[in-house]
Amino acid sequence: MAFQRRRVKGRAFQVFIPDGPGPHPCVVFLHGVGENGVDGEKHLNIGLPPYVELHARDFPAVVIAPQCAGTWKYVGADEELVLEAIEAVSRETKIDRSRLYLTGLSQGGCSTFDLGAKFPEMWAALVVVCGAGKPRDALRLRRTPIRIFHGENDEVVPPSGGHGFDGESVGSRDMSVLLPHATYVEFPGAGHEIWDRVYHDAALWEWLFAQKRP
Repeated sequence: MAFQRRRVKGRAFQVFIPDGPGPHPCVVFLHGVGENGVDGEKHLNIGLPPYVELHARDFPAVVIAPQCAGTWKYVGADEELVLEAIEAVSRETKIDRSRLYLTGLSQGGCSTFDLGAKFPEMWAALVVVCGAGKPRDALRLRRTPIRIFHGENDEVVPPSGGHGFDGESVGSRDMSVLLPHATYVEFPGAGHEIWDRVYHDAALWEWLFAQKRP
């Protein structure tokens, strides 16, 4: 297994550490609601972790995958787990803090908007996959490089308007209008499960790893 189980303050998370002395760029991955739990394993089956496993020999970044206990989004103790996992991993291996990236799908895409806006000074770039965000957060995201992906026919988190999980948020098509500096990609005819198309695109990684905070 490329990922290794770690614990911080009683909570399990997973980390991938590439070969070499570092400092390494670091990607924090936030999963969807279907992978919520405290088993420390289920969230490795969907999204970014399978891609990293497939490319473990040459993936150049640390990947931190905290598991959200839920019920919805990385808030409270789940938000704390994200921040504490970063600190714990930084004590284990050298992380380039100027190249710390946040990405997530569905629930995790929504939390990528949320945590990107709450801690804009942390992140060199954000990648949001089939998520939704709060319009009021757009101003705090205006300086962060962002790529946003959505399926045209997503019925779980629609690309435009609200959705059943969070009445404050709107789909990422709407958020992209408020974030004119962001790159928005909508896959014609696609539904909710677009994450493999996103994470398997080499051009995404070329762009992401080129982003660096001043």
